[in-house]
Amino acid sequence: MAQKVTAQAIGGQPKVFDNEYETVGEIKTAMNLESYQATVNGEPADDDQELNDYDFVSLAPKVKGA
Repeated sequence: MAQKVTAQAIGGQPKVFDNEYETVGEIKTAMNLESYQATVNGEPADDDQELNDYDFVSLAPKVKGA
């Protein structure tokens, strides 16, 4: 389990999660952004991707046609 992960939705303030969530999907659910697409450290990420210490999760609305 990741000890510290930072997540930020486009246009929002970064949130730091301490030892709370293991996957990208859990972060999306916690932030109520299930329909958003995610990147972890700048790389596209699926909801089941496991998080590591000090990962940065960026969330953005899905773009139609992409």
